Amino acid sequence: MAFSILVCIKAVPDLVSHGDLTIAGRWIDETAIGWCMNHYDAHALEAALAIRDAAADVTVDALSAGPDRIRDTIRRAVAMGADTGIHLDTDSAERLAPATTARLIARFARTRAYDLILTGAISEDEMHGVTGPMIAAALDLPCAAAAVEIQLDLPGRSLVATCEMEGGMAEIVRLPCPALVTVQTGCRVPRYPSLSNTLRSRRQAIERIVPPETADHAPPAETRHVAYPQPASACQVIQGTMTEKADTLLRLFNDNGWLK
Repeated sequence: MAFSILVCIKAVPDLVSHGDLTIAGRWIDETAIGWCMNHYDAHALEAALAIRDAAADVTVDALSAGPDRIRDTIRRAVAMGADTGIHLDTDSAERLAPATTARLIARFARTRAYDLILTGAISEDEMHGVTGPMIAAALDLPCAAAAVEIQLDLPGRSLVATCEMEGGMAEIVRLPCPALVTVQTGCRVPRYPSLSNTLRSRRQAIERIVPPETADHAPPAETRHVAYPQPASACQVIQGTMTEKADTLLRLFNDNGWLK
């Protein structure tokens, strides 16, 4: 029994290999940075690949919406093991509002009748955490958020998701498929691309989908101000010998009333 999974991924600024961000106007200077897969989306992709590893006749498509710069991130998903990479080409470097992204993905997903859609719980750049539930709402699908584990019941066409809650608690829900689940970082570490899949990702064409011009767009997100965070507190380095440091530390404790 065939089962198809769509994983939605996003390209975000790569701060690990490209250092600090530079503010340019009301946003960051995007010309001086690289792009990588959103960490939460990598966990969603790993969850999909784990399901495929455990069950027969499961296919995994990885989709990303945006301009041409996201294609390397899509190839990364194929190198990790996705069967197909799909580029939902918005033909614009403008940052899309979450509602617009959700509508574009929902419009595409409706034509493919996926059994399961996975997204990351949040994105590392803007931290909205709403795109996945908005896709579910647009497609009228049951939705579970912040799942740390997904168990698929393929004969029953359903799944059980263990979702993270506050205070160390977890919620376990059963959803009929088709469904949408947003994935939190959990017990599985996203796999590294294998050599065979890396070679395949270089040869395999990325499917390019151009949304119709009549697609429903929400107003673009407007950034009012960007600034570096102010330091929360000052740090004082105590100099001197061990005895002098101890005397200084004791005096600071007395002056601030920390010994009461």
